[in-house]
Amino acid sequence: MKKTIKNKVQVKPCRKITTFDFKTKKSNGWLLEVISERDGFTKHLRGQVYMTVANPGEFKGYHLHAGTDYFVTCLRGTVKHIIYTSINKKEEIKMGDDDFKTVSLSRGYPHAFENIGKIPAYILVYRYPAWSADIKEQFDVPRNQIRNPESWKKIRAFIKNFNKTKFTEL
Repeated sequence: MKKTIKNKVQVKPCRKITTFDFKTKKSNGWLLEVISERDGFTKHLRGQVYMTVANPGEFKGYHLHAGTDYFVTCLRGTVKHIIYTSINKKEEIKMGDDDFKTVSLSRGYPHAFENIGKIPAYILVYRYPAWSADIKEQFDVPRNQIRNPESWKKIRAFIKNFNKTKFTEL
């Protein structure tokens, strides 16, 4: 961490992480951690802010977070944010250029981003609590399995098991 102007201004390099489709292992964009309650830099913030980038035509998801609430805004480009609330019920929210909005997503719902534009989509995410490698609260679902009853049994079991475990960080 770089300190300047007699410790009144501090500069923290942001971590850039390449993201991958968990099934194909092909890169589908990247994310940039901006601030986090776990970075030793941020004061007075609970949670984490990062930007994720989806390349044109790429699909990021499906996954759910059993212990994290999300707020999502597409800042550049256009995405379709797809959220499943049950096996047969989904909501598709188009957002981005010329249609800026923030979507609040409660924990436990499978969701994905699909870049439906011609340029990389920059998506700003605030999550609470901040990501931690010690807390296994993310569950991935293959795109072609999101409507499979067996996948939803696994989703419910994952959430139930996660909720039985008490994490002091949450």
